Amino acid sequence: MAKIAAPNDQDQPRENHNGAAVQRFLESMPIFAHYGARVVGFTAGASELELLWRRELTFDGATIQAGVSAALMDFAGGSAAATLLPAGWGIMTTGYEVHNTAPALGERLIALGQAIHMGKRTGLARADVFVEQHGERTLCASGLVTTQAVAP
Repeated sequence: MAKIAAPNDQDQPRENHNGAAVQRFLESMPIFAHYGARVVGFTAGASELELLWRRELTFDGATIQAGVSAALMDFAGGSAAATLLPAGWGIMTTGYEVHNTAPALGERLIALGQAIHMGKRTGLARADVFVEQHGERTLCASGLVTTQAVAP
């Protein structure tokens, strides 16, 4: 996973959020389980998630539908930002923008999220979704995820 810069010094001081807490948060979401998404790992400001190909996630029996890859992008970007929140804080997506670059035709999707900014209330993260086929990765979607921090 890519390393990122820490939040700006003028932002509210934040501890690195425990990756285990972010993972528990994701895995508590019924939609995350429904898609069959899985956490690969976290570092401060970065996330890696995966989703294995399943026929019911496709639109034609082969290609994973763009809404599914967009959801994985949202999970990756939001969780990357969440790693920069103080313990106990939550996060919600307030918007995201997706640009599809190739069909999601392969064995699995890999989403890499990277926090760009985490301020007192709002955050911004980039996420890229790759489709993997026979060990080769192809970028299939890229975008930005805007988040809002939620106090405990």
